[in-house]
Amino acid sequence: MSGIDYDLKALLDVARWEPVQDQLAAITQTAIITIDYKGIPVSKHSGRTEFCTVIRENPVTCKRCYRCDALAGLEAVRRNEPFIYLCHCGIVDVAVPVVVGEQYLGAVMFGQVRLPDGDRDGQVRRLVNEISSFRPEEQDSREELMEKYQQLPEMEYSRIVEVAALINSVVRYIVGRAVQNRSDRMAYEWVLRASLPGLPPTLDWQMENRSDSPQRGEIPVAADSPVYPALAYMDGHRQEMVRMCQMAELCHLSASYFSKLFLRELGENFTDYMKRQKVQWAKEMLRKTDKSVNEISTELGFLDSSYFIKVFKALEGITPLAYRQEKYYT
Repeated sequence: MSGIDYDLKALLDVARWEPVQDQLAAITQTAIITIDYKGIPVSKHSGRTEFCTVIRENPVTCKRCYRCDALAGLEAVRRNEPFIYLCHCGIVDVAVPVVVGEQYLGAVMFGQVRLPDGDRDGQVRRLVNEISSFRPEEQDSREELMEKYQQLPEMEYSRIVEVAALINSVVRYIVGRAVQNRSDRMAYEWVLRASLPGLPPTLDWQMENRSDSPQRGEIPVAADSPVYPALAYMDGHRQEMVRMCQMAELCHLSASYFSKLFLRELGENFTDYMKRQKVQWAKEMLRKTDKSVNEISTELGFLDSSYFIKVFKALEGITPLAYRQEKYYT
């Protein structure tokens, strides 16, 4: 994914999030788990029912649980709100998306409840058409599973909507605070590093420790410039194709004001500056490494090498390969 990359486990601080998840599960009388964007759990399962324990411990149906979770998270992102649905076993679950800017990280899933007979049955659609493939061979096992299904708690649709709103508010608050704290810390480190250049790099500042990696350059504005954090981030994360709105947020500025300041400080708009910097870094790599054009394109965040070549030629008048042949020994 392009832009500032956030790790879901670090963002939520799973060790601290799980006790909150336990409390939410107890208060709402639902089961809760947190998954990544692929549907893979990143937290323990709080309040899991006996029925779902059996289903999730079966290797066949467990995969369908993961698939349901992943699809539900994507649908929640598409709707930009919690998504209430019936899983492959026909019980009610809800996906609450975890999103930073335009980056979908995963979802907090809750549910494992049944609707009372006739309560909004037509408004909660089944997410996938197939039902569970769990088929106990013995009659006793089949009856035991159905007994566990009947033990699932019932919850009215209106109550499910209320719980969804509560968990959504909690998730948005935690994510918002985590993003703000990270931005504050990184901005502080940039200012501190500008005044104390001898400091060792932190994890946010470390680049690949290879002799053929391009070195960070000088930042073309003073450390106290409002747009300095954005330029420093771009220089230290050359593999990313960052967006202006994300850099504005990093600098604690509105997108429109950031755009005006950027043009005033750099003499060119954000998009042109980023393209020019990418080409400068590419030229350095073409001169100093034997990496292919495709490899350089990928390392600088271009998803399509043909677009990279087009940008390079527009600014330099020649293709990257021609530039290497002309400048290789300089």
